[in-house]
Amino acid sequence: MYYDLTNPDASYYWLHEALQIKQGELIETYVIECHNDFDVFYNKYRSLIDKLDVENIEMVVFQVTTCNDECAEIKKNGLRNLQWVLSNDTALCRFLKEYDISFDIESKLMYIGGTAFDVDYEKYTDLDVISRRKEQLHKIGHKIYYDFQINAFLFCKDIYDYSTIHEAPEFLYTLSSLNDATKGIDIKWKNLCKPYVVKYKSKLKDFTYFTFYGNEREYNEDRRENWCELRRLLISRAVESAFGDSASQIFAYMKPDMIVAPENILEYVPAEKWRKDVLKYFGKE
Repeated sequence: MYYDLTNPDASYYWLHEALQIKQGELIETYVIECHNDFDVFYNKYRSLIDKLDVENIEMVVFQVTTCNDECAEIKKNGLRNLQWVLSNDTALCRFLKEYDISFDIESKLMYIGGTAFDVDYEKYTDLDVISRRKEQLHKIGHKIYYDFQINAFLFCKDIYDYSTIHEAPEFLYTLSSLNDATKGIDIKWKNLCKPYVVKYKSKLKDFTYFTFYGNEREYNEDRRENWCELRRLLISRAVESAFGDSASQIFAYMKPDMIVAPENILEYVPAEKWRKDVLKYFGKE
């Protein structure tokens, strides 16, 4: 069974299975026996929690995306990072070329109407004194060379409340602020596409350390301790989710070179349906 925080029911059933709790007894166990005290609950099931094979738990993750082909391209290629998408024959790459925009990822150059722009974001670090255009080039470069991995969620209460990812990729929003040639490029994409949620499965090895830890030192220490802190975090998040108390968003950051293969994708859901299905747990639709 998948570790699944996408809605309270999914977390509820995972806890029952992982901790061998009889169906229907989680609420009684946590509220009455453990007095709503997570530490008491955790210690009650500590022997089972310590046996969880954390490195092989399959976690449910999802990305909000937009496309005009009912996810056909994703079904063929899987989910890829931004550098790959801008370097291959993809819907986004073809769309940008219609407006005479292209990228040479290796050379860190962007071409607009034949004019080359340097998008090496490390060259634009002194933002207090550079021009607005260079500031925008820094932001574009940052998306391509620093924040280019697959970004997703373990949970999001309302996918329409987080940025405008249900309308267009964040990258296009960043690009649209550069100059007149790129102005409104995100709106043009929005008008062509429909939003979807792509739900997939991943294991611990696929995530960056900052998905679960504050810094790399904490990650390395916990790995040496056989994931003691991560076990606690996974259980606490599942309990919070089962009782409808999750944070509004729980982010999942995949490693930069990680590919979500088509066979690891579990479901493609129209964004509006996904949103309604989640919000009903919180009395909103």
